[in-house]
Amino acid sequence: MENGLIERIYEAAFQPQGWMRVLEDIGALVRSPGGALFVYDDARPVQYRATDEVAEVAHESTKQWHDSSRVAYAQKRPFFGFAILNDYFPAELIACDPCRKRLDELGLGSEVAAAVPLPTGELVIYDFTRRQADGPHSREDIATLDRLLPHLARAGLMAAHLGLERAKATTSTLQAIGLPAAVLGGNGRVLSANALFDGLTDLFMPVAFGRLAIADIPANRLLQQVIETGLAPGEKIQSIAIGAREGREACVIHALPLHRSAHDLFPGGDLIVAVTALRKSSIVPAPQVLMGLFDLTPAETRFAIELAAGKTVRSIARTLGIADRSATTYLTRIFEKTGTHRQSELVSLLTMTQPFR
Repeated sequence: MENGLIERIYEAAFQPQGWMRVLEDIGALVRSPGGALFVYDDARPVQYRATDEVAEVAHESTKQWHDSSRVAYAQKRPFFGFAILNDYFPAELIACDPCRKRLDELGLGSEVAAAVPLPTGELVIYDFTRRQADGPHSREDIATLDRLLPHLARAGLMAAHLGLERAKATTSTLQAIGLPAAVLGGNGRVLSANALFDGLTDLFMPVAFGRLAIADIPANRLLQQVIETGLAPGEKIQSIAIGAREGREACVIHALPLHRSAHDLFPGGDLIVAVTALRKSSIVPAPQVLMGLFDLTPAETRFAIELAAGKTVRSIARTLGIADRSATTYLTRIFEKTGTHRQSELVSLLTMTQPFR
């Protein structure tokens, strides 16, 4: 079921009318009929989609989010992946939260959520609520949702930029994304690109048969793997980090597959490649940003945060209470997902990721 759901998640990224079914199906995996997607952006009103069970509460929450005690608490104490909110928030905050009170009145109980800050400044939140009679969410539920989170993060990037209304035709959709973007066929050939993408001549280079390649060799290896294997059901589509160099800031290349009715927008297209820029920062990056950009699991994210703070692999193992061998495994996986090969290179990349508040 998860494989088909991942396809629908990416379909909804470009055909927003599909978000309702996606929220319903994700909720079904964790017995949560109440599901909502929120896109927060200081430049425009909050966008959201919500199932019938929580539509009223979702609407009210968008009116007061700037003054929300939930938001203020989460900004100071960011969490990793999906979290069970009754465990995360202190009891006194829950007791006076108007949204929580209304959910109680509607017979809705346990609530889980994930916040995904985007490199372009928006904040995307996914929230799922269970009926009181069904009891609390379990750690297995969280694990299920966390497996979907990298896909939800990339789809949320498109939701933030295209909006939650039905997208238009191919050319205008590529322009409306507001990010450098190109449509690739199944063989990796570029079918269409917007002007922003065409301007990235120092990042991308044309190769034989109209295919696309990244000038950075390790990053290009990852991109070609995505093109060759990433379209198979269940394969993880990657976000590929590119380090800064003279005249070019650090960025991340996101690969999003085109599934189902999304093909109607991009005839012949199988993959969208979009680019988001990063700004240098000496501050340790927010954990949610790392998860959203690099597909890190919550455990790998914690490890990466400690690395970015300058700690050694051995000291991190002690801090996290894991064996040295497990720490080495984490480091290897993080290297693979970020396209880096040395610890110094990884730390440099992580500290270029802009934190969001």
